[in-house]
Amino acid sequence: MEVERDVAELRAVVDQFTWYHSIDLGDGVVTPGMFDHRAAVDRYLVPEDLSGLRCLDVGTMDGFWAFTMERRGAAEVVALDVEDPEALDWPPALRPRIVKTLDETKADRFELVRRALGSKVQRQICSVYDLGPQLGRFDVVFCGDLLVHLKDPVTAVQRIHGVTGHSAIVANPVKEHFLYRRRPLAQFDGIAEFEWWLPNQAALERLMASAGFVRLEAGRPFDLPAVGGGPWKGRRGVVRGFVDD
Repeated sequence: MEVERDVAELRAVVDQFTWYHSIDLGDGVVTPGMFDHRAAVDRYLVPEDLSGLRCLDVGTMDGFWAFTMERRGAAEVVALDVEDPEALDWPPALRPRIVKTLDETKADRFELVRRALGSKVQRQICSVYDLGPQLGRFDVVFCGDLLVHLKDPVTAVQRIHGVTGHSAIVANPVKEHFLYRRRPLAQFDGIAEFEWWLPNQAALERLMASAGFVRLEAGRPFDLPAVGGGPWKGRRGVVRGFVDD
């Protein structure tokens, strides 16, 4: 009966929040996220065995990828995020009408999941623009669906390269309906939605190469729509960049 009471309490606390990630907390409790990556994890080029490695999740939100890397054996996982919602790269045209609920409660959601999973993942407050030697180097870096929300994705990927000891994985929404799909092209917004640059797969690869990654492994673009529909586009591109041959 004690276990049943604990599970019911956990479910009740989970239901108090709006979630970005769907995360299985065990005992049938799953956070009702805007995006459910569980069936698509293998499309993201994250190694199945991370035993003994030091890993970084950039822009962690609820922590799905940080906890996934820990579950795959990582010796240490650091989950990076920005604490103040006002510090994000909101387009000025959208600021008056942006609903910041997801960003205002993400620290509480992350901690809830960390405790429910008995996790040792460390959450650090730092913008991707400020990534540097203060956090050391990481064997594997993961950055999911962040670049689309940044005014300066070029600097962001350069900062990621600077802390990568072996490889970095960048996943991002991509637009494939350009006339010349093999050319590195991107669509600019910054007004209608919280999207600055929406690249095609070729541009995502070129971005990684321009930051200094000497070898690239490109996944095949795939669909990951928001749960229940919604305005966010479903196409994803993934590139894994290596710092040496």
